[in-house]
Amino acid sequence: MTRSFRTTAAMIMTLLFIIPAILTAAQPFDPCSLLTPAEIQAVLGEPVKAGTAKIQPNPLAGASCTYVVNDFGSFNVLVKPLQSGETPEQMKAMFAKMKMKPVDLPGVGDASFFTSPGFEMVQLHTFKAAKYILFTLMDPKRKEAAARPLAEKLMRVVVTRIK
Repeated sequence: MTRSFRTTAAMIMTLLFIIPAILTAAQPFDPCSLLTPAEIQAVLGEPVKAGTAKIQPNPLAGASCTYVVNDFGSFNVLVKPLQSGETPEQMKAMFAKMKMKPVDLPGVGDASFFTSPGFEMVQLHTFKAAKYILFTLMDPKRKEAAARPLAEKLMRVVVTRIK
């Protein structure tokens, strides 16, 4: 009798620890929770509409949030788990091959760098813990050189919120 009681107690304790973990894992991550439109607007100095989340069915593909900036621009945040072999060095090499000119940004997250896709679009890639965070800022009124410090300022906020 004491043996079955111990077994039952052990199973109950195991379930008490496993169920919350399963429930937490089942809830998709909302990337729009990382920044509010007001925070983005305060940095960019332009009106920002609420973000629209896009949660991928495959969690390895990550989740993104797109905000509309001043009716014609956009600010996108993508967060995804790092996969085996995805390192800052490997990704910089990949973007260099695509002629997107990676430029290191020291002191933000575990590693960060900018790329230049063209059309005055700015991308800021950041690695924090086991996450990859990508900002894409496109504002037709703002030159790339002026957009980079703004993206950096927003990323400094986000990395404090990534667990």
